[in-house]
Amino acid sequence: MSTTVQSAADVRPFHVDIAEEKLAELRRRIAAIRWPSKELVSDRSQGVQLATLQELARYWETEYD
Repeated sequence: MSTTVQSAADVRPFHVDIAEEKLAELRRRIAAIRWPSKELVSDRSQGVQLATLQELARYWETEYD
């Protein structure tokens, strides 16, 4: 006997309609970020490292779809 149980955790496709002008504005704002100075330690004790945040922002600005 085989049964299929659908739960709230199932992954289902969805579509979000956002105006291209809004996305362009978001990309512009990401590009205009004023970054803080580099952290003073080599570990993550001061939070997320600057290079990680910059790479994430670059991805959002240029690649994320």
